[in-house]
Amino acid sequence: MQNKRFIQSILRLASILGILIFLNLIASFYYGSIDLTEDKRFTLNEATYQLMADLDDAVTIEILLEGEFPSSFKRLQSATDDLLTKLKSHSSKINIRWINPMSGTKEENLENGKRLQNDGIYPINLTNAGKGGAVKKAMLVFPYAVIRYKQQKQIIPLLETTGAYNTDYTRVETINPSINLLEYKFANAIHKLQLKERPRMVILTGHGELQRPFTESLEAAMYEYYDYSRLNLDKVNHIDTNIHVVIIPKPLRPFGDKHLFKIDQYIMNGGKVIWLIDPLNMELDSMRKLGTFMPNEHKLDIHNLLFNYGVRINPNLVLDWESTVIPLDVSAIPGQPDIKARKWFYHPKLKPYMTPIDAQETGFNTIQHPIVQNLEFVDARYPASIDTIRTLNYIKKTPLLRSSKYSKVQYPPVRVSFGILDQGIGQAAFAKGNQDIAVLLEGSFSSYYKDRVTDSMMAGLARMGQPYKANGKATKMIVVADGDIAKNDIYPNGKPLPLGFNRFDKFNYGNKDFLMNCLEYMIDNRGIIAARNKEIKLRPMDQERAYREELFWQFTNLIAPIIVLAMIGICYNIIRRKRFRK
Repeated sequence: MQNKRFIQSILRLASILGILIFLNLIASFYYGSIDLTEDKRFTLNEATYQLMADLDDAVTIEILLEGEFPSSFKRLQSATDDLLTKLKSHSSKINIRWINPMSGTKEENLENGKRLQNDGIYPINLTNAGKGGAVKKAMLVFPYAVIRYKQQKQIIPLLETTGAYNTDYTRVETINPSINLLEYKFANAIHKLQLKERPRMVILTGHGELQRPFTESLEAAMYEYYDYSRLNLDKVNHIDTNIHVVIIPKPLRPFGDKHLFKIDQYIMNGGKVIWLIDPLNMELDSMRKLGTFMPNEHKLDIHNLLFNYGVRINPNLVLDWESTVIPLDVSAIPGQPDIKARKWFYHPKLKPYMTPIDAQETGFNTIQHPIVQNLEFVDARYPASIDTIRTLNYIKKTPLLRSSKYSKVQYPPVRVSFGILDQGIGQAAFAKGNQDIAVLLEGSFSSYYKDRVTDSMMAGLARMGQPYKANGKATKMIVVADGDIAKNDIYPNGKPLPLGFNRFDKFNYGNKDFLMNCLEYMIDNRGIIAARNKEIKLRPMDQERAYREELFWQFTNLIAPIIVLAMIGICYNIIRRKRFRK
């Protein structure tokens, strides 16, 4: 009997071991996981999964973030490692290398630093604070990744640098936006490396649009990813449909019917346009020279065209309590200037704000769109408001940027002067609510020239091999009622500043990110930009409390388990004795 039970036990154990071995063999061929986190931090965008599946050659990812870092900055390191592990699990063609550029001798580190700077990789100074805020260690950190595919490489920054000048990158609030954008940055870079040809962009010229050096920063950012050039419509019969996006940055003069017709037909053939329009001629330089200024409308002839597409740019100025600053002489004594930074209501800080009604309906405080998700404030200069118009064809209209709820609107004739800062205006005076400044239009537009094209115009189009279209293909368009969003400032020595950097309040605003996101959304046919919508919520510890209660929690974690186990053992012995006594 005992032998029979022994054999049965052996067989049962062998069966269990066999099942476990079989399941492990199956699991080695198939990968699966369940993401139970609230913010789905371990679930990638569907387009990212497809991108990994479509890789046709090896991709090597070098992470220059190896080493010991402060706990908050280590989150970025850990999040990067988690993401790359996820990517590698879905593609055997992903190779990962972690590199510490400062791990060699002093001479080797100096040489590595020079080589990295030649590739546009610059270190940041990072300090690791100890108890009581005392500096424990200072280090140079290179928060970058280098992605290599065939003979090409793409360099991506792992750390978001928008925000206050000399930002403390050890703070969790600073690291969080960088973690949110990791998947998008890696997927977007790998996607661009696989493209056989770079997307083509053009900046329209010939109507007083922004020129260099005021577009230097934007063009440098575009050059990294796209082929771009300037286009004068007088030199072409039509806009080539192989051009992916046309940018119209702050025109000052009318276009004329010939140019408007070329733009209209480009849109009808599926072309995409970003309009950056200033309806009023208002400039800070004019204010400084004259002390006061009365803006009037630019003589533009595009308003009816845009009205036909579904938006109206109002000839007004939007003022906002939430605004950037300008330097102003506040001295009351002539000849003794006292320059101070003062809030200038005509330079609003734009954000994808929800209106109160929208926030109540959706439960979100900001617009949930990949162009503006995780975006820093955008620095606007004398923007106007935009209204959306009902059109014959259904056009989806999505506001992208708005002024805050503490806004007001001025229509000409109005006298603008620095005296507005001396009137003691309070927040209560800004009661017009959120004003739309940038709007995305998506759908099939109707031609502005519908039923207005003459036979001679039709014949001319036919000779060019581009027949007239009254109804367009599905496409996208972005209208921004501020041309200065694309304009970078200039140092007194003539050197251009980075786009979005305000040298008066030492803040890097999100102007460049916004415009680059617009371009990405226009050409993104795979849905990779949707990864920008990911928002991982970090729940950091209270550092001061952690230092204060360090010994208590160490004692608790060490002694409490022993006490619990001892109590369980005592209770078990008591119950066992009572049981056997019976």
